[in-house]
Amino acid sequence: MLDVRRPEARLPGEEARLPAEEACPAGEGAPVPHAAAPPAGLAALLDGLCRALAAAAAEIRLPDGSVVCRGDGRDRAEPHPSVDIPLEDGPSGDGPFEDVPPAAGGHLGILRLWAPWARHPSAAQAAGLSGFVLAARLVLERQRDAATRMRRDTERTVLSAIVRDQSAALAHLRATFEAAGRVARIGVWECDLRSQRLTWTDAVYDLFGFPRGSPLDRNATLRCYPPGARETMETLRARAIAEGGGFHLDTQIVTAGGQPRWMRLTATVASTDGVPVRLFGMKQDITEERLLADRTRHRAETDGMTGLPNRGVFEARLAALDASDAGPPDAPSPGALLLIDLDGFKAVNDTFGHAMGDTCLGQAARRLRDACRPGDFVARIGGDEFGVLLGGPLAGSEPEACAERIVAALHTRIRGNGLSVRLGASVGIARIGDCDATELFARADRALYAAKAAGRNTVRSFGPALAGTASARNRRAALP
Repeated sequence: MLDVRRPEARLPGEEARLPAEEACPAGEGAPVPHAAAPPAGLAALLDGLCRALAAAAAEIRLPDGSVVCRGDGRDRAEPHPSVDIPLEDGPSGDGPFEDVPPAAGGHLGILRLWAPWARHPSAAQAAGLSGFVLAARLVLERQRDAATRMRRDTERTVLSAIVRDQSAALAHLRATFEAAGRVARIGVWECDLRSQRLTWTDAVYDLFGFPRGSPLDRNATLRCYPPGARETMETLRARAIAEGGGFHLDTQIVTAGGQPRWMRLTATVASTDGVPVRLFGMKQDITEERLLADRTRHRAETDGMTGLPNRGVFEARLAALDASDAGPPDAPSPGALLLIDLDGFKAVNDTFGHAMGDTCLGQAARRLRDACRPGDFVARIGGDEFGVLLGGPLAGSEPEACAERIVAALHTRIRGNGLSVRLGASVGIARIGDCDATELFARADRALYAAKAAGRNTVRSFGPALAGTASARNRRAALP
């Protein structure tokens, strides 16, 4: 008879029970649930043991609680003495089985034997029992190894599925990041500081105009930076590595195809045991952002009618003179301020309308630029008023010569809208050098008033004779 008992719950499919008369009780009156099939060969071994050694009964209790029984049943075996033999370290208690070698790999089960000779076996009985123990161990070890292999195979299958899922998730995240990076024109980069090996995402390749995935050489990428930008970037990089910090920089580059672009570069130093080992960060194409900012700034700083810098820019340039060093008193004049007012403009605007007035302002602005030197600053600072900052140093009468050219240029007839009109210009001059920007503007304004008072279409320079005049703008506004 064969019975396998295990206190734990059955495995799936183990619904049938052995007939009650074949069960091997696990304790006094305790019902024992059916368990999985025992290792193949154990029942045959127990049958062979009982027949060969004239044993009344034998059973093996496995580590999971299962019991394999053979023989005449415990009720008929009880009158006989029994012995327990662990299937790993030899018999328990005293007995003739101490020479049975231990099993490898730990506890495999316990053999219980009922036989008249159990306590005092003969040499032949002890040898036969030792052979059985070794055979049982071999069967159980094979089962354990098979179970271990099955468990490991299952674990490998599960781990492989996890790795596949994680790899798919990482691939999805990378694809999402790359797609987002292409939209935002942002890419990730890394530089190994030991080998100087670069790693880029696709967006960085696109930014520099290199084929995606092509081998990278740091010297080749450095050639994409204009000289000034290259030195700035290298200085910031060296400082970040030395301090273990980072940096950010908006810089110009020229792509491999020769296209100029603006790039926003961020970098962070990664260290191991206090030693910098790599630089990493992001590179973003900000060309469109920069162009938009330039257009916005240009609109904010430019007079829409004439295309000249507006009054805000003029005042900023004038104020910047206070921060400059005018040099020693005997040094040549660093420059001059000219204020120009169009003579007769109001009459043209009132008589021929604003369209002709706008034409006059546009042509007057072009003639002003042509009359000045390339480096001079020309701005529209009011309705029909312009300002010119002449760069220095200037020769003695050079400001007056420029002013005379302006008067002559603006006195020439202006044609447009089917009309031909003649304007004029009055110019006031003040030299830069011994006053602040506010006083400089006031002096040029007094000189302009003097030019208008002298009959218009003329030039006046500020001097001691004009030093005592005041409220020039208010008095000039009263002139016809």
